[in-house]
Amino acid sequence: MTTELILPEFADDTARLKWWRDCTLAWLDQWENPSPLTPVKPEEVDALEQRLGCTIPSLLRTYHEQIGTLDLAETLCSVAPAKYATIEPLHSAYPGITDILDGAPDADAQWSLVNKLVVFGDYLGNGNMWCFHSETGEVWYFDHDSSPMLTQMFPDVGQYLDILMFKCLLEVHGEEDNEELLRERLGDAVVEKWMY
Repeated sequence: MTTELILPEFADDTARLKWWRDCTLAWLDQWENPSPLTPVKPEEVDALEQRLGCTIPSLLRTYHEQIGTLDLAETLCSVAPAKYATIEPLHSAYPGITDILDGAPDADAQWSLVNKLVVFGDYLGNGNMWCFHSETGEVWYFDHDSSPMLTQMFPDVGQYLDILMFKCLLEVHGEEDNEELLRERLGDAVVEKWMY
């Protein structure tokens, strides 16, 4: 299966979800024994929301219930509890945040934000993580290596998933090193923070 290397405009979320599915299948087709799509049951998402004490963004829920694949160009976290990469509060996913904020001049403001962030993606297993804000749904990037530690990157999870799928297509088309296409869409600041 080949999917054209474009990031389309979507008429609605049904079209967006179809494109995500096509991109996921194209990504899986690269491997010798590709895994099937791994959607989860709505009850599993309900149980996750009970554990979190908040709802997850609707497009993230839809992704997990209809596609569910976790290992893409980046790793998405599991709905069910897992040893690694589970959807969970940022302070649980990265306990070392306490050391980072200890004695910081803006620690109270930072903790206020940290306590509202829920990790849903892992950037290449390096400890930097994608989070959604439990109240606004905005997507934040947690970067434990460089300042600022928390950067608001996308207005919602759907836009992050659009770019993740596009990154999958870059690899499918042998263009994984072509950052210019990402920079055209996201701007230099977002790409620099995300990938460097």
